[in-house]
Amino acid sequence: MDCLRAFLAKLQNWQRKVNAGNVAMFENLSTVLDGNEDHLLDASLKTEITQHLKSLESELKKYFPEFEEEDGKLVRNPFSGTLDIATIPNDVQDEFLDLKNDSAAKDL
Repeated sequence: MDCLRAFLAKLQNWQRKVNAGNVAMFENLSTVLDGNEDHLLDASLKTEITQHLKSLESELKKYFPEFEEEDGKLVRNPFSGTLDIATIPNDVQDEFLDLKNDSAAKDL
């Protein structure tokens, strides 16, 4: 989720930069524009790039919906003493307790 959040932030940053006429993050386009005499990004191309970035952001959010930070605690650190067993789905509670008390896994 950290990687996804970072990429979504990059997409928003790229949208802002494209709106300002900065396409440095797109190496090929940047090279083409550097070869152009006026070095300006056409307004229609700017709009098309921005719309594409917004579409990509929207699709990623659809495929990877946000989940509560509480839900990710088990994955990040199953050995945490603050995790409440009641919040874990019933069918994996016993396995979770085995893992939580596995000192060899904890050492790794």
